[in-house]
Amino acid sequence: MIKETISLREALKTIILERHAKPVINAYEIAWYLYELYRDKNFEGVRLGKISAKEPDFRVIADVQHFLLSRGLISKCIDNTIYSINNRNPPTAQQVVCCMSPCSYISHISAMEWHGITDRIPKILHITQSSSRFLRIFFSEKIKNTFSLVNDSHFLYPQNITGIDFFDGKEIIFHKKNNFKMKKEQYGSGGVRVTNIGETFLDMLKEPDLCGGFEHVFSVFENYHEKFLPVILKEISKNGNSMDKARAGYILEEVIGIKNKVIESWKDDVKRGGSRKLIPSNPYKNVFSETWCISINN
Repeated sequence: MIKETISLREALKTIILERHAKPVINAYEIAWYLYELYRDKNFEGVRLGKISAKEPDFRVIADVQHFLLSRGLISKCIDNTIYSINNRNPPTAQQVVCCMSPCSYISHISAMEWHGITDRIPKILHITQSSSRFLRIFFSEKIKNTFSLVNDSHFLYPQNITGIDFFDGKEIIFHKKNNFKMKKEQYGSGGVRVTNIGETFLDMLKEPDLCGGFEHVFSVFENYHEKFLPVILKEISKNGNSMDKARAGYILEEVIGIKNKVIESWKDDVKRGGSRKLIPSNPYKNVFSETWCISINN
C-alpha cells in the first residue's frame, strides 16, 4: 500500500495562499512555516515527502522563496524581505509596515484615522516601535517556546529594514518607545496593530502635535467624549501622569463641563508649580486654571 505524502513546496503553498491571514508576508514568516513543517513532518495529517532533517537550511529556504516567486504566488514588496501575496488585494501601508516591523503598532493621528475619530486623511503614517533589544528578547522567547530543539535560529528573526520613508503615498515616521508593550493584530485587519481608543486619546494629550495639533485634539474631545468617556477616564487614571490628568481635567471639566467623580479624583494628583502647560510645544501664558494648576497657553 502506497502511503500518501505531500511535498514541502505544496504544503507551504497551501499555508501561504489559504492560511496566512495577511496580504503580505515577511521572509522570517516563510522560514517560520518551514521550521514548523520540518518539526511536525506532516501537514494536516499527511506525511511530508523527503523530509528527514530536523530543520531547513539556507538552501531549502532560498529554494522555496524562489519557487514562490517564480510561480507568481508572491511578489517582492520591500527589498528581499517583504512580499505581497498575489491572490489577495494589494496591501495598504498600514499592513506593510506592521508586517515589516512585527514589534510595532499604528499610533497618534494614524490611530485616530483607524478608529474613525478624525475627519482628516493623514499623509503621514505614525508607527510606534520597540527597541532592538525588546525585539531580540521577544523573538528569542518565542523561538524557544515554539522550536525548543532548534540549532540555527537566525532565519526566524525579522531583519532590520531601514530606509523606507514612503509607501502607498504615505510618509512613514517611526517613534521608538522604551516601555513598549506588544499589541494583538486587529481581527480581520490583515495584520494591523494599533493603539486602542483609550491609548489614542492619551497620546492626544501627551503629543498633540503628532495628532493634528491641539485645536484638532480639542475638537475630537468635544465630538467624541460622550461615546468614549468611560474608556478615556479608565486609560488616563491607569496610565496617565499628573500632567495628562491636568490637561484632560481642564478640557473635560472646565471647557466641556463634565462633572464626574473620576475627574474629581485626578485633582489629588495635580500639584502646584513646575512647568505644566496645556499645550506642550507652546510658550507659557499668564493665564491659569487654578483648579488644574496649568497655564492655558492656547
